[in-house]
Amino acid sequence: MAGDDLEALAWALVALGVEVRDAVRGSTSARDGRVVRSEGGDDVFGIDDRADVVLRRGLDVIGRRWPGEVVMEGLDEPVRIGRSSGARGPWRFLVDPLDGTRPLLAGKRSAWVLVGAGREARTLEELELSVVVEVPTDRSALGLVAWATRDGRLEAEDHDLWGGGPARAVRLVPRPGADIEHSFVTVVRFAPGFGGAIGAWADRHLAGLTVFDDLVPCTAGQMLGLASGADAAVFDPRPHLAPGAMAAHPYDLAGLWVARAAGAVVEALPAGPLDVPLDVTTPVAWQGFANDAVAARLRACGPLVL
Repeated sequence: MAGDDLEALAWALVALGVEVRDAVRGSTSARDGRVVRSEGGDDVFGIDDRADVVLRRGLDVIGRRWPGEVVMEGLDEPVRIGRSSGARGPWRFLVDPLDGTRPLLAGKRSAWVLVGAGREARTLEELELSVVVEVPTDRSALGLVAWATRDGRLEAEDHDLWGGGPARAVRLVPRPGADIEHSFVTVVRFAPGFGGAIGAWADRHLAGLTVFDDLVPCTAGQMLGLASGADAAVFDPRPHLAPGAMAAHPYDLAGLWVARAAGAVVEALPAGPLDVPLDVTTPVAWQGFANDAVAARLRACGPLVL
């Protein structure tokens, strides 16, 4: 496929993500904060359900040019797009309609629309494209939009959500250097009943460091924190230290190429490729670093033990 066609797909997915952002920010209802069903790897709130409707309608249109199937949070089974019969198309889309629903509903932090895409992709590493669209709280004036490809192309811009002015190009630049004292190094511990076990591992792994946690329950926000220079490292060991508890799923990491193209390191935990299947159930343990120097200093390589 020509590079310009992949770029065309990127901008088509960006436009769809912006449509989702504007739809969920433009109106609210009491139903938004209620769990309306549990399906496809997570609880689905009313606001998620509204995002699902917009996404599925838009992906049906996108599938006419890029046919395939959609693996999406909130759906137990993949959905075909672009071809109603015969062999399915080559594209696989990995979608999280809103990553970070809970902090968005509380007015604390942004959520993110996430889409990954790849031809015959079977794992996260085989995705060719990541698209992220920020869904900020109502008090925010800017919203980030970015896409990146596996070969390192990256486009990012801020949208003016109050004044409606033109989009402004931005550079995503991770934190430089190996010095992490008084930086943000987060060990994800959103797993009720396992906070002590995860905290004990964090204390051992980060012994001697003076660093801060930012425990926002949003994988995309953590990755963009690495890409933008806000954070030095993130560890999510929950599948190892809190088996059966809440964990990230593959769709939560659909934006990984944006973080990588910016220069951040995103990999499995313990260290290795993110060779996890594109489904809605597999728990994903991952670690991310602002740069190679921080990774060399903090990377967790061996088995995680309590």
